[in-house]
Amino acid sequence: MPESELLIDIQEVAATFGKSVESIRKYKNFGIIRVTDKCGNKDLFDRSEILEIRDRLRSLRLQGLTLAQIADQLDSARTEDLTGMEPGAAVPAPKPGPDQPFRILVVDDEPDVRTNLREYLEKQSYDIREAADGEEALAKTFTEQPHMILLDLRLPRLDGYQVCHTLKSNAITAGIPIIMITALNTTPQKVKGLESGADDYISKPFDLEELGARIRMVRRRLPPS
Repeated sequence: MPESELLIDIQEVAATFGKSVESIRKYKNFGIIRVTDKCGNKDLFDRSEILEIRDRLRSLRLQGLTLAQIADQLDSARTEDLTGMEPGAAVPAPKPGPDQPFRILVVDDEPDVRTNLREYLEKQSYDIREAADGEEALAKTFTEQPHMILLDLRLPRLDGYQVCHTLKSNAITAGIPIIMITALNTTPQKVKGLESGADDYISKPFDLEELGARIRMVRRRLPPS
């Protein structure tokens, strides 16, 4: 088969799955399907991989799994196939290149909170990305590949506990450190957050200097590049 026929665009992927292009974009955002190449601004996908994922997706859908859970299952299978790792074994967190800033995904449903955190952290030379709800947080973790996540607990669609548990259960994202931000300043809530996989937590209202110190502390725990 000519090389040009090995790659298909998103419209062909949608036809292969029998889904809308919007649904396929959501699959891409969750990491269920992966871009193989680009032609200008057009995403291209490997035909054989798409066919394999289509068959796996049918089986996983019958189990009643969410898109995040399906992404977890597929990533575990990919990790095992490519590296020989056991399913669930964590891949090291992405690290910035020599000339790249440390990227932090700020997840909070309050625009003012996100703006304040962005302004403060950008002054500290961090590269800031934002998400306003739990599903967007999961999607942007796969697309933006942050080096750390600041995660509010009270979120629309999926709460912070669900987001944290999903990311820490996924071999591809398990190594990304997560600092939970919570207005629920009680010991049971903090324990639940840590049990969900959070690396640290800070309670609202918090001092920005204290948050900066916690970010630096968590960064020091990361394995060297």
